[in-house]
Amino acid sequence: MKSITSISKIKSEFSLQNATSFGSVKIFLAYLEKIKLAQAMSSLSGGKAHNSIFPIHRILLYLVVD
Repeated sequence: MKSITSISKIKSEFSLQNATSFGSVKIFLAYLEKIKLAQAMSSLSGGKAHNSIFPIHRILLYLVVD
């Protein structure tokens, strides 16, 4: 996943009362960026239809993040 802004440059503050559990997702995304999971998955080859919009590695990455 190519980002315009690096995840590590996004500032976080954990002061919101009754926040959702998605507040810590930045830490997880920073970890995925650090281990270069997107680049590793892009080297995978998989069958895909000629008219598909998203490559297989991007779909797998979205499933991991979700």
